Amino acid sequence: MKSIGFGLERIAWFALARPRPAAAIFFVVLALAALGATRLSFDEDLRDVFASRSQSYLAYQATTREFVDPENETLVLVEAPDLGDPAILRRLQDFQFQLQLADGVASVYSLFALRDPPDANGDAPLLVNDTSGGLTPQLIQRIRAHPILGAKLLSADGKAMVYIVTPSEPKAPLSVARALKQTIEGMTGDIFAGTDVRATVSGFPAIRAGIVDILKRDQVVLNLAGSLVGLVMALLVFRSLTAAALSAIPAIVAGLTVLGLMGLLGVKVTVMTTVIPALIMILGYADGIHLCFAWRRHRDAGLSVKEAEILAQREVGGACALAAITTAVAFGSLFISRVLMVRSFAVTGALAIIGSTVIVLVTHALLTLAIGHRWKYRPGTTPNFLAWLAGPCGVVGDFAAKRSRVLSLIAVVLFFVLGAMHYSVPPQHSIREHLPRDNPANAALGRIDKEFGGIFPVQIVVPLHGLKPTSPEAIARIGAVHRAVAAVAGVSTPLSLWSLAAWLGHGNAAAGATHIADLFSQLSPATRSRFVAATGAALVTASIAEHSTRVTEALVAAIDHAAKAAGGDDVETTGFTVINARAGARTISNLKLSLSLSVIANLVVIAVAFRSIVIGAVSFLPNFLPILATGSFLFLTGSGMQFTSVIALTVAFGIAVDGSVHFLNRFLLCGDGETPLRERLAETSRRIGPVLAGTTLIIVAGMSTTLTSGLPTIMLFGRIAALTLAVALIGDVVVLPALMAGLARRWFDRNPTAKAATEEVPA
Repeated sequence: MKSIGFGLERIAWFALARPRPAAAIFFVVLALAALGATRLSFDEDLRDVFASRSQSYLAYQATTREFVDPENETLVLVEAPDLGDPAILRRLQDFQFQLQLADGVASVYSLFALRDPPDANGDAPLLVNDTSGGLTPQLIQRIRAHPILGAKLLSADGKAMVYIVTPSEPKAPLSVARALKQTIEGMTGDIFAGTDVRATVSGFPAIRAGIVDILKRDQVVLNLAGSLVGLVMALLVFRSLTAAALSAIPAIVAGLTVLGLMGLLGVKVTVMTTVIPALIMILGYADGIHLCFAWRRHRDAGLSVKEAEILAQREVGGACALAAITTAVAFGSLFISRVLMVRSFAVTGALAIIGSTVIVLVTHALLTLAIGHRWKYRPGTTPNFLAWLAGPCGVVGDFAAKRSRVLSLIAVVLFFVLGAMHYSVPPQHSIREHLPRDNPANAALGRIDKEFGGIFPVQIVVPLHGLKPTSPEAIARIGAVHRAVAAVAGVSTPLSLWSLAAWLGHGNAAAGATHIADLFSQLSPATRSRFVAATGAALVTASIAEHSTRVTEALVAAIDHAAKAAGGDDVETTGFTVINARAGARTISNLKLSLSLSVIANLVVIAVAFRSIVIGAVSFLPNFLPILATGSFLFLTGSGMQFTSVIALTVAFGIAVDGSVHFLNRFLLCGDGETPLRERLAETSRRIGPVLAGTTLIIVAGMSTTLTSGLPTIMLFGRIAALTLAVALIGDVVVLPALMAGLARRWFDRNPTAKAATEEVPA
């Protein structure tokens, strides 16, 4: 039988035949990776989460260019039990003035910026012009009733207020946001010293900074934790420092090389790609265990170091390569997404898993030649933890073959039951899910959202078709959309030119047009961009509270329907909240499709690799059941199907196929055409079962390192993948042999390819 690894493992054969040239090439790659590590960069823009070339995303980008950009604004939440005390209120007013004078600040909006309507002389006095009386109930009511975002600036109980700080640089980079945050925190420390006032910098720029900080930390913590866990697990499995080095060093080298090459090629570390190097390292440990186990067995049979490595590479190298290909296919299936970040993750993951497998195979070959002799030769035995599992695994395999019909029937029933629950899990996505809820900026954003009637903006662009924005006709059109959106349940008071009309006290558009035009001409460009774009379109900005994706999507649809009904079909509902709701649900649905494509594609790959449609078909149930089981767990626990959940399931499926590949590969090498099927399955389970248990234990232990991440999404990725792979082990050692001995018995009862499987020997 030809190579099941499509020849990918032959690169390691070259390393064994020509170790010096192979080592030279290997060290050149390592040098390039080291250079790339110094150039590693991190994604700093939350917009990239759902960036695509779709019309809706392009419209969103245009809106953020033409109007004020809510994602560019820093929010400062100030809280105190006695916030309305005259002495505290005076300090809060000083804080407003100092913020306005800070470098890089274009405007500051708070309750101290609110004004009463102009009097007969055209003067518009400040609503809060005297702090000596404090925040009285009457003043609190007047502030919150102000039509220009009054309720967004002061809580109903008067114990919390918000400052909206707009930087002078549009779409300010993270360095500007960090500098502004540092400046603000310095001010609050000085101004509110000796009081119980608590000031927290929040908003989308602060969320961005928090995510990037954790991404940088995770690259150190995850990779270090993965290295230590893998090394410890290898020591426990083989009870030999040399064996642990043979298992661990190839994996560590692969993970760090992938990280370095990402930097060299300019691939940014995102909330998704951050897990790839650690994942590569974990999978490298699994391949290393397979290689070491096979090498040790041949070494104990009396072969030399090199002879044992040649046979080990021939025996399991192809299976390792095929497992890498199936995992790469799983990554590649994500490329159907329209989201650029997901596509980048798909390409990076697919290339990384193929490249890292080559690195592991080659490194293991070179390292074995260098230090393999230090792993002491013990003829006739393979003393390690895995050997202890051989007997129990053989019993499990025999039981699965003996009770094949019952177990196959149970597996089929579970397929439909678990499948029904899996596909009932609703989509769920929120930008806040990327940071821990107790993160100061994230927690403050949650309190703002709760206390101020929603903080997530929905922007409605109203084309004026050449009308002057302050003309009666334009104001009437804007007012119609404004009132329609405000009437939607769940929407807090919107902001638009109609808000100015209400502030001026005009009951109709015609009466207030001239007054509004005079006032509008006096506003700064930054303030005017909250109402009208240079292109002549008007903006109505509404805010909603954080909800589940399903609720938010329905609410956005209701806002869009109301806006179009009042202003026409050319009214565009957009904004980060809209993109997040629509693209989030659509992307999760697309990723579910990619998971299905991954299953089909991998079965085809397995069938082609083994030259057997039956082998491809029989692999379906053992590998798909773990996916459905994990989805059912989400259903039973009331969790939504998050962005990360589907990706973790897809990647975990690609990894789970690894076990089936190694089981089938070992089955074809066990026994002959005359050996009864039940005996062959028991022998296969006895020989490969311990290795599958060991590699699954290492992978699950490695995945547990994600619990050290500061990003909840990365922690979720690890939990989902670990649960899926743990269930996959049951599929490999119970369901797969049961199907082979039951429903597919007629095709596996003989093994005419067993002999051919051993014929191909590396040159």
